[in-house]
Order: sequence, then structure tokens, then C-alpha cells
Amino acid sequence: MEGSENILHHTVGGSEGSRGGRQRERGIAWPARHLAREIGPRAPGSNGERSAARFVEKEVRSLGLEPEVQSFRAPTTTAWSELLVHAIPLLGVAVFPLNSHASFVLVFPGFLFFLLEYYGRSPFIWMQAHRRSENVISRLKPAREERRKLVVIAHLDTPRTAFYRGPAFLWMIRSAFLLDFACMAALFMLSAVAYAGFLLSMESETLDFIWYVSLIISIVPALAFIALLAKALGSSTPGGNDNASGVAVLLELVRTYHRRQPLFTELWLVWTGGADASGAGVKRLLRRYRRELRGAYFVVMDGVGRGFPVCYRREGRLVPFRANRRLIGVVKSVNDTHAHYGAGFRRNNLYLGEGFQLISRGRRAITVSSRDESRYPRYWRCVRDDYDNIDVRSLRLSLDLMIAFIDSIDRGGLK
Repeated sequence: MEGSENILHHTVGGSEGSRGGRQRERGIAWPARHLAREIGPRAPGSNGERSAARFVEKEVRSLGLEPEVQSFRAPTTTAWSELLVHAIPLLGVAVFPLNSHASFVLVFPGFLFFLLEYYGRSPFIWMQAHRRSENVISRLKPAREERRKLVVIAHLDTPRTAFYRGPAFLWMIRSAFLLDFACMAALFMLSAVAYAGFLLSMESETLDFIWYVSLIISIVPALAFIALLAKALGSSTPGGNDNASGVAVLLELVRTYHRRQPLFTELWLVWTGGADASGAGVKRLLRRYRRELRGAYFVVMDGVGRGFPVCYRREGRLVPFRANRRLIGVVKSVNDTHAHYGAGFRRNNLYLGEGFQLISRGRRAITVSSRDESRYPRYWRCVRDDYDNIDVRSLRLSLDLMIAFIDSIDRGGLK
């Protein structure tokens, strides 16, 4: 981003919203600084997350708008569910010499639970501690006839730290996910073969050989179990880039489109809670407003504070889901007109974000993020993801991209 000031067209001030003589620092980065430094870690359902929701609600009200607050119960994390879907098959393999029936009963559903977990449907999330979380929603009506709805989302909460957060680990994560899946699938197949052999009175030496092979293959899921345990016991990050940056840009979009309404697009600006808890906030939004949001388009802003904006063309760890073709077309059109606004498209196989939760449920969605020279977010899931990890020029560039994107859709750019 060095030497890029000449490509930034918006100099956003923060004077709007001062009330009762309260003066705050000017600039698009002020909300991000407040969230990352003064509020700090904001785990799902925590006091920090609720403080962030109150802050956003206050900022929106200061513009003369009346935001909606949607309260719901959300799990504090999905890490324990991820642990359990690994523990069940491993336990099944371990008990095979003692009880073959119990072994198959554990491994077979355990593999199905594993698949559900890695497709963002945590099967044991109901067993985890739940706390109150909130979505803050601001609706901006169009100046003329409504022709479409566009929902722009940024999550308030922050992820947990993990030891696999450095560049030396991040490049291996995709391979680790695939290897973990391959080993779990192999355990499932070997368990089926061993159980069938047990029922058909196969020789004990052959059954023992299959069991020994299963134990060797279990090493990889066992290592994954240890990594997930470290994540479950970790603390939350300050969430500078992930995702105080998205919250700050979304607040500037409220100010921008409160001053000049879209002509034909009803704009929903939503700050969600519980994103790190399997997208609990966005799921509650879809459930609560399922009729009103039928046919709506969704844009998720996730980590837009470092580098140039990018859009995720595909998201998912195992089988990727493609972003909405019409929204991809709008992004291409904006990039063709303003080549300096973004750095094109990427594929997100690192984490299951809110964009994945929307796309995998058939919603018309796309995710906007940012990247610098690395293919992965800087300080991802790291305690160093604080305000110093945010570049204000990236925030302004992301704002430029989103304004051009929304204006293009409002002019009928969805084709």
C-alpha cells in the first residue's frame, strides 16, 4: 500500500454523530481503534461483544436512525464440537479389540458428524455453553420504487487464537484439512471392512492387521485433535483486522447512504454477533427475516483492513461453494472501471465465514476481504491482530469499492 494515497478518492470524516458536546477523533479508523483497543477481545456472547453492539447502536442512533437490535442465544465457540467429532471416531478405533459392535457404532456416525462439522453444520453445538448475543440492523429505504434488497454484513465478534497462526503454518492448513479428511474417510472404510469381517468370522490375524493400520492412520486425526484443543483453550484476539475493520467501513456506509439514499435498492446494514460460533448471528438473521430477505443479495465484509480489497469467488474447505454469479459480475464491472479499487478474486479455503454460511444455504452472497503481499490474512487468529494491524488506506479503499459496488447494483448492474 506504500505510495497509494493518490488512488484513494474518499477522505471520510467522522464529525457526523457528535452529540451533547462529545467530540471524537475524525476518520474512518476511529471505530476500529475503539473496538480493538478500548473494548478489546469480543468473543461470541461476551461482554466485549455486547459492548461493541452498544457502540454501533449508539453511532447509528446519533445519525437520527433507529436501528433494530435482534437478541439471541449463541454458543461461545464451536471448538468443542470440532473436538468431539474427532474424538468419537478415534475412540471407536481404540475399542475395536474389545467390542467390534461398539467400535462400528462410534466410527460410522462419527464420520458423518465430521462431514457435518466441516460443512459448517456443527452437530454438537447444542451441547456447548450459550450466552446472549446480538445483531444490530439498520435499514435504509430507497428514494424511489424498491426493486431489490442488498444486505451488507460485518461481524462484531473476534476469533480465538491458535498456535497455527504464523505464515509457516498457514500455508500448510489447506493440506492439513485434506489430509485430515482423507484419514477420517480411511478410518471409516477400514472400520466397515473390519466390522464386516468380524460378522463373517474373518481370521483374527487379518482383523488385527486392519486394526494396526487404523491405529497408524489415526495419528493424523489425533494431531488435529491436539490442535483443536489448543484452539478451544485459547483466548480471543483483539480483532483489529478481523473484524473491527469491517465494522468501521460499515459505519461509514451508513453515514454515506443516510446522506444520499439509493434510488431503487433497499439497503440493510447488519452488524452480526456470533460469527465465530458457526455464523450464529447471520443464521438468526435469515431465520427471523426469512420472508423479507427472500431473493435478497448479501455482501459480507470480513477483514478489510490490511492490503487491497479482494472478493472470494469460492469458499469452503472440502468442496468449495461458488459465490453468486451476478455479484461476481458486478465486482468484475467495478474492477474494469476502477482497476485500482481491488486486487481481483481469491479462493477462501482457510476458514468457514459468514459468506460460506450464506452461499452453502443457497443465498446470493459474496465476501469482500483484503490481502497484502501474502495470500493469507496477516496475523490471522493471533493476539497481534490489534489496531496496529489496520492500514487506514485499506479501509478507505474498501469503502471506495463498496460504494462503487452498491451504486452499480442500484443502477441495475445485476445481470
